[in-house]
Amino acid sequence: MSTPGTGKTMTWGAARSGTLLDREEWALTNAARTFDYLDYGKDSWSQDRHTAIKMAEASPGLAGQMLVHRKAREGVVDAVCRSFSQVIDLGCGLPAMRRAPHERGRVLWGPRARTVYVDHDLAALAAVRAWWEHPAQVRGYNVRVLDLDLRYPESLVNALGEHLDLSVPVGVLSTLTLDHLENSEVTGLVEALAARLAPGSGWGITHLSGMNGAAEVYTEQAQEQGADTRLVAREPDGLRKVFEAAGWGRWRGLSPREPGGGEPPIAALTTLDASARPDGPDRVAQPERPERTALPVRSARPTGVD
Repeated sequence: MSTPGTGKTMTWGAARSGTLLDREEWALTNAARTFDYLDYGKDSWSQDRHTAIKMAEASPGLAGQMLVHRKAREGVVDAVCRSFSQVIDLGCGLPAMRRAPHERGRVLWGPRARTVYVDHDLAALAAVRAWWEHPAQVRGYNVRVLDLDLRYPESLVNALGEHLDLSVPVGVLSTLTLDHLENSEVTGLVEALAARLAPGSGWGITHLSGMNGAAEVYTEQAQEQGADTRLVAREPDGLRKVFEAAGWGRWRGLSPREPGGGEPPIAALTTLDASARPDGPDRVAQPERPERTALPVRSARPTGVD
């Protein structure tokens, strides 16, 4: 799609912030709102709830897995935020009532914390900017929301370099995000970040496990409406192999359990090995700003946030 008067080509997910799209797009089933409903949220529309119910009927274990996912996500987000002062949340989705990564980072790292949220869904972007980015910046926190499509990872890594120091390790989060990418797209994203991030960077992942019926229902519904989205069912071993092939080693799976919750989702932490970079471990230099990689310093007094 060309922008009149500029001669430039815009891809889906390029900077569309502030534009008014055809109202028909808002009537399509929306991934962020559908999963907000499945996660017991309040920001879904009727078409999203209809799709979510059909997904649950096709995969009876979906409701239980989403319940367990809450605990899995909290564990993954806490682990990444405790280890890295700079955090990238890929496919951040709609804000939830739970504490957000930038709030965890602020408690753990103070003014050194930097958080970048990434999504290309208009509903998510509008909400995250209103709920998180603007209030955080007013208070002096370093929070940015980027309108980018993960299917174009080169644009992503270039943009991240403008907001984060990529010469030191950073933490990556993708919670129920990779589910919406095809296998080749996941591989491209994982390899692109491995090539640009510093060795020692970490990636926290959650992903629905299996749920083939739900994935087929969601994808079919989206295709019928002409929506540019899909859901891909995967198993832990397949996803782990993609990461390991790109240099994200030391895969550590988490197995959260919840009474009556059913089969747990995929939840894992992985670290980028120095040998994954084309120029090998000798490339690693001392950080220019070592304070960003120091261990978190907690206040001696209670912060009021657990």
